Amino acid sequence: MTETEVRRTIAKALQGARTMDPHCHLNPGKPVALNLTDILLYHHVWIELISAGMDQRETNLTGLPHELADPGLEPAERVRRALPFLPRIRNSTIAVMLRWLLEDVYGFREELTPAGVERLSEIVARRGREEGWQDRLFDGLCGIERCISVQRKGKVSNPRIEAAIEALGVVNLADGKRAPRAVLSELDKLLGREVRSASDFADVLKKVLHRLPIKELRFLGAWVLPDITPQLASDREVTRIIAQAREEMPLSPDDLGSVTYFGMTRALELLRATPLRTIQLIVGAEVFPPHRSVTHWRGGFSVAMARLAGQFEDFHFNLGTASEVYIHDTAILAKHFPNLSVAGYWWHTFYPRLIRKSLELRLDAVPMGKIVGFFSDAYHAEWCYPKLKLVKQVLGEILVERVQSGWYSLDDARAIIQAILHDAPRDIYHMGT
Repeated sequence: MTETEVRRTIAKALQGARTMDPHCHLNPGKPVALNLTDILLYHHVWIELISAGMDQRETNLTGLPHELADPGLEPAERVRRALPFLPRIRNSTIAVMLRWLLEDVYGFREELTPAGVERLSEIVARRGREEGWQDRLFDGLCGIERCISVQRKGKVSNPRIEAAIEALGVVNLADGKRAPRAVLSELDKLLGREVRSASDFADVLKKVLHRLPIKELRFLGAWVLPDITPQLASDREVTRIIAQAREEMPLSPDDLGSVTYFGMTRALELLRATPLRTIQLIVGAEVFPPHRSVTHWRGGFSVAMARLAGQFEDFHFNLGTASEVYIHDTAILAKHFPNLSVAGYWWHTFYPRLIRKSLELRLDAVPMGKIVGFFSDAYHAEWCYPKLKLVKQVLGEILVERVQSGWYSLDDARAIIQAILHDAPRDIYHMGT
């Protein structure tokens, strides 16, 4: 077969592939964009505009992404204010994906002038009101069969969008936005009294987990601190750390990591009384005020995960990372531990070079049934399209190279596409069951 024939065959397989998306923030009641700001000021675009010179409060008066807080401005005004800054980011991956979205999803190929934006706004709003628009997006454009959203909206149900909750973040005693004392204040509210001991901390976890609709969830998620230590602190040590936090005394990374490990083990022990056995962990990013994320890593994370996986072999841990440093570590964990797998390219690794690095390492080392090839992390279904297009392009290039080199047959390539885009996420998360 010529390279052209190989390329054509793999492209056809990717185009027809059905995909499972096991992490998004879609509103089950209205998963599509309602107006142009949902597309044009998606927080990944918004933060690049700020980096390029736009004021933090130019389009969002709170200084926060509109996914987190009411921006305080009308959509048309927000777009008008953002428009001068868009040309400054046209080199970036997010700008490329935005262009694909506008061209392929909306058929909009004009320059984003004020007049063009007015027409585009009408197109987006009209599509958002169409009854069958979400099905055309999922089935026709994306080929996404099902997804799991961590964005619950009351009792709204959607047969395509399954539920999960990132409740295990409560195991952390600090994050980039909150000091330990502030976190303790939140835990006090959850418990109804002051958290002063390891026993109190365990009671918070029990109360949080008890409130969850466990039978409705495909996974429990945690954005864990990279500081998580590879050994279990004693109740006495955890009590000491909590006391120091309450007095606003300095805490070391190991102190914070000890509490996180303690919290994870206690939470998993409590979950053993429930049917839920799938845990999604994402690591490698930390958000600082007002909403500025950086990569964050520490060397003990992989050893801590190895110990957790060994101690809780009845659970399955699916790992995603925002830090390049962890791409290798998580692949090796998934290679050696039957109950560990790897997922997607989260936040700061969603760039072509790092997607390629992730896929190549995982294909080299990890059985394909443990590789989740995609998750969108999208807040509106339209953004699933360009993200999946990018992943498919990178995956296609890798598979073409490996078939041409004799590493894989075309049958191998087709099996890999089916496994990592559909079967692995379906089986790991029991989607559609």
